[in-house]
Amino acid sequence: MKPNKDPRNQVMIKSFVVNAGLIILKALGGIFFASTALIADAIHSLSDFMSDTLVLIGLKHSNKPPDEEHPFGHGKIEYVLSLLLGVGILFIAYQLITHVIGTLRETPSAPSLYAVYVALGVIVIKILLARYILTKGKRLDSQVLKASASESFSDALGSSVVVLGIGLGVLGGAFNIPALLYGDALAALVIVLFIVRIAFKIISDAIRSILGKSASKPILDETRDVCESVEGVRQVDKLRMIVYGHYYQVMVDIRVDGNITVKEGHDIASAVKKKLKESKKIGHVIVHVNPEV
Repeated sequence: MKPNKDPRNQVMIKSFVVNAGLIILKALGGIFFASTALIADAIHSLSDFMSDTLVLIGLKHSNKPPDEEHPFGHGKIEYVLSLLLGVGILFIAYQLITHVIGTLRETPSAPSLYAVYVALGVIVIKILLARYILTKGKRLDSQVLKASASESFSDALGSSVVVLGIGLGVLGGAFNIPALLYGDALAALVIVLFIVRIAFKIISDAIRSILGKSASKPILDETRDVCESVEGVRQVDKLRMIVYGHYYQVMVDIRVDGNITVKEGHDIASAVKKKLKESKKIGHVIVHVNPEV
């Protein structure tokens, strides 16, 4: 599949454009409507922008064909991207908390009610974007798309906290309650917790995949059925499937009649391999033949 035709690439381009627009919207809204939380949320959205940039760069390389140094292809670059994404989000969290602490040292001012409208609009857009990316990620079985969707949902949740924080600040200004004016900054601190949580989850998933994550049970069951549907296969003795980026590496032990010739056993193994390779999701297949005694 050519990189420019990769459906994952098309999804990330759309996400890239939307997140760029949201960053500008939040930043301008925070500046013009005096909302520290909205500015912090703009920094939060920057993590989405960073992730999309890394993904767009990496997806091009993940589709490179196998070579001497990478005989199984370059699919695992998705996991490297997810790991970088997690580390990048942690960096964003550090920047956010530094900004908020600096804000708390100053005398807070009441944000404008229009900042609430901006935050609500952002939530709607972000949820729609996250659902779109997640649906595509599940359909394409792409970990990096799922990671991006998770971060987008986190961003939307953070914007919900922003609405609450701005609302408290607006009330504090309207009714002259100084304590409520700190709602803006406190909302930003809560956003940091959301960011850290999702970052550790993404990093954890990426590390497990790099170490060799097994395919899900439904995928294993489906693959087992395909193998046993081949004529001459008595049963599947052992099946291992490793997720390798956007495809799988399959290692299967099949049981055949112990009285057939070596060539006949080889032909059955070749038929199993050919049948499995019909799936675009399976990149490499190793078949071992066990004679039935």
